[in-house]
Amino acid sequence: MSHRVNELAERERRLQARCAAQRADIAQEVAAIEARFASVDRMAGLARSALLHPAVIGGGVVTLLVVGRLRGMRLVGRLYLLATATRRLMQVVRALPRARVEPKQGWRGTV
Repeated sequence: MSHRVNELAERERRLQARCAAQRADIAQEVAAIEARFASVDRMAGLARSALLHPAVIGGGVVTLLVVGRLRGMRLVGRLYLLATATRRLMQVVRALPRARVEPKQGWRGTV
């Protein structure tokens, strides 16, 4: 039984060494990736701090309100035009049955 315990202990040591080597490789890769993206992280931090400034937030809200109002007014104008055109079309459709024209007699008395 002691031989089996020794084999298992040796196997455990090899697996732990392999895990430690893999962890070191992964840590090295992560460090390389972080180094490549350091400038992107700095820019994101600057953008975040600038965008969270109260003056920028207020300007954005005002811009959204103005642009939204202009688009809203354009939409209202288009809806009014559509409603007017629909109303006129309905008037024409209602008037068609009343405007039935009787066939005229031709010069020879035929249709």
